[in-house]
Amino acid sequence: MSDSNTDLSGMETMSNGDSSTPEIQTEEQAASDITRAFDTLAKVLNPAEPSEGEVMEASLQLVSADQSGNLVELEGPLLSDSHVPFKLTMPLPMPDYLNVNYICESASRLLFLSMHWARSIPAFQTLGQDSDINLMKACWNELFALGLAQCSNVMNVATILAAIINHLQNSLQEEKLSPERVKLVMEHIWRMQEFCNSMSKLSPDTYEYAYLKAIVLFSPDHLGIENTLQIERFQEKAYMELQDYITKTYPEDTYRLSKLLLRLPALRLMSAAITEELFFAGLIGNVQIDSIIPYILKMESTDYSQAVTTTM
Repeated sequence: MSDSNTDLSGMETMSNGDSSTPEIQTEEQAASDITRAFDTLAKVLNPAEPSEGEVMEASLQLVSADQSGNLVELEGPLLSDSHVPFKLTMPLPMPDYLNVNYICESASRLLFLSMHWARSIPAFQTLGQDSDINLMKACWNELFALGLAQCSNVMNVATILAAIINHLQNSLQEEKLSPERVKLVMEHIWRMQEFCNSMSKLSPDTYEYAYLKAIVLFSPDHLGIENTLQIERFQEKAYMELQDYITKTYPEDTYRLSKLLLRLPALRLMSAAITEELFFAGLIGNVQIDSIIPYILKMESTDYSQAVTTTM
């Protein structure tokens, strides 16, 4: 990776919001682009494979059918201790000056880590392939934003967002982007920064972040989601377990649960399309994250552990 003073030239892929294309891609070409984009993202991470003990623990948390219908109930907690750690490993070596490749590679690692975390939850696995893919498509942007907040110090999110803002201002001066488009993207960045700041002030611990992500993951109110009653049951369980944890861990902080939950609606105000342009277009171009999600969720644990980190 070449070092240049906040070199974000790779973000020239950001558009003025016009999603139309001059030519209609063939299905073969589209599939090829998606596969290539997935391969590109997969090369930039090397997440740790869960230990054999963690896999065994998860397998023991089976679900039993609800006698009154098709709903299932977990025999034990929604999340085990193995779902609490969330360690993001940044690309090395860190460049002397921020550049688009470093930003995109860091974001890709966070995206894969978030989806790998969700996929490891037994409750998520019970939903079935189509349902879990649709659910992840609906909430990946919220999980990503929560991950940004949790890993803000490791990723140096404030510096990344400041560099993107500087690039946007230069693009506006050079008339590469319209004022309206810049305003829209700047608002998105502001919401993202405000969310990270608000979470930093509350300083959630790793258990609280895990349960907040579970509440976001099991959101039944997204359009096109099936098994809504089952998903709602899992979300309620996540909420109750978070409530119990906070009551036991922070007995004197009466309003802690409310303050944490009140942060979540802000996630819905962040555009997934803009997040894609800011953090992933430099690697995968115009391919949507939605198209890559099925590939990520189908990866075997060995595929995760064997993913080779690119040399920068």
